[in-house]
Amino acid sequence: MERRRRAERLIATLRWPAIALGLAVVGEHLPATGLAAIVGSVVAYNGILTWCVQDRRRFDRYGRPASLVACALDVGMITLISALAGPVGSLAYVLYCFVLVTLGLTTTNLRNLYLAAATVLAANAWATIYTTSHGGNAGHMLIALGERSTVIAFGCLVGVYVAKSCSQDDLLSERGSHLRAILNCGLRLTGFRDVHELARYVLEAVAAETAVSGGQLCLVNEESGELEWEAAYVRPTGSEKARDPTLDSGSAPSEASLRAYANWTISSGKEFLARGENVDGEEATEDDVPVIAMPLVWHSSDIESAPSVLGVLVVWGAAGQDFHADAIDVLRILTAISSAAIVNLRLYTNLQKSFLGTLHTLANGLEARDEYTQGHSERVMRVACRIADRLGVSAEGIEVLRNASLLHDIGKIGVPDAVLRKSGKLTAEEWETMRRHPVVSEEICRPLGLAPEVLFLVKHHHERLDEKGYPSGLAARDQPVLQRILAVADSFDAMRSRRPYRDAVPEDELRAELNRWAGRTMDPTVVDALMRLMDDGELNSIYEEHDRAIGSSHHTAGSAVRRAA
Repeated sequence: MERRRRAERLIATLRWPAIALGLAVVGEHLPATGLAAIVGSVVAYNGILTWCVQDRRRFDRYGRPASLVACALDVGMITLISALAGPVGSLAYVLYCFVLVTLGLTTTNLRNLYLAAATVLAANAWATIYTTSHGGNAGHMLIALGERSTVIAFGCLVGVYVAKSCSQDDLLSERGSHLRAILNCGLRLTGFRDVHELARYVLEAVAAETAVSGGQLCLVNEESGELEWEAAYVRPTGSEKARDPTLDSGSAPSEASLRAYANWTISSGKEFLARGENVDGEEATEDDVPVIAMPLVWHSSDIESAPSVLGVLVVWGAAGQDFHADAIDVLRILTAISSAAIVNLRLYTNLQKSFLGTLHTLANGLEARDEYTQGHSERVMRVACRIADRLGVSAEGIEVLRNASLLHDIGKIGVPDAVLRKSGKLTAEEWETMRRHPVVSEEICRPLGLAPEVLFLVKHHHERLDEKGYPSGLAARDQPVLQRILAVADSFDAMRSRRPYRDAVPEDELRAELNRWAGRTMDPTVVDALMRLMDDGELNSIYEEHDRAIGSSHHTAGSAVRRAA
């Protein structure tokens, strides 16, 4: 489309000197009113075409009909000039070649080019007969008609050559672009760790390389076996962003039709193809839209196992236009690459879940060594997630916080029980051992391939706003909101739960401690969210089991934050 726009812009520019040249040859032999009408018409329609081709969105909407009208008007103007100028204007017919050659620049459909040549020959025949009929010499008329037709036929051959050359160049360029896109897609797909992002990228890659109008990708849920839509895409126009087709789908298939196509493809394991109908200027309907549904198939290494269908990629094109064969081949290749990437992502995700489960079990076992800290990480996770939800943190951020909270104290596996359960004051050496546990936690979690945000929280959950935290003494500007939430939740649980060296802090003293450190060591916004949760009683259920197990009476206050968990 962009190549055609550039060609049309060149033609619109060349039309000015071409028509000017023709008028210079025969202008003085035309009536003044006729000359003015011709010049005005050419300026009008070529000006409109020039305006259309200057902007991509205008060209996408008006370019094709405007260029066809301009081509027809060119033929009409040349015919009119040849007829009105009489024998003097006998060379004006050469401009017909301009029309045919420029048409070869903008179309690869030779049938349309031959049809245009036939129209030009008919127009030239009429003009020739009109100008020579007054002399009454049939032989002269036939000779003139033969000469002009020969020149026009030569112009048609040149136009055909130009069209074929452009077609071959476009084909080579397009296939080269497809190969680069397939390579880039294969490289990019290996780096995704979220299935929604992967599905979105696949749809954008398909849209970029096949010029589809939109698409949706759905996957079969591994547990329920139900079909779930993972991503949707509609090609944006101009500066618009890609959007969900359910919001403004235009002539896109309905949601029910898309699901029907997907279900048929899942059950059969075969491609589904619905060809578009020619709308012939009428308003497009769903039946006029071409649709392809490609199964995402995975072939197991076990030769005897049947291929499994992971999901379906459904795309649709513009009404009245079918998919090119190359576009369908590219779809097949991208679908196959996507299938492999989805399988690898699921394997990675399942393996990571297994590792996380193992670490969570290890963390729970570590905490179980001491009845006072048992369930600490779970409680911190629940408190932190409720604070984050109250502050409007995204679902992705809450998931990061959840994983970091459950793993933040795994490094205490290297701290002796004598230090963890000591009721007296820690020595300098023991305190240094305790202060190393965030670093050890991060080192244990790093090989799992967890998100950098999770590792950061695990390592820095003991940082403070006054820059006196550990292990790095981060400045306040370097402490993101998730880290601040985890630090507050961790300190809150240390005060709210009973420890070997003290009872749980009573609620009034706990609130006083929070107010005391808000803005100094703790983020005041996070503390305020925590206090509102306490006011609403949303944290009581988290500590009911701990209070029953420990038998806390909440009557003795101690050093609240002398040694946070």
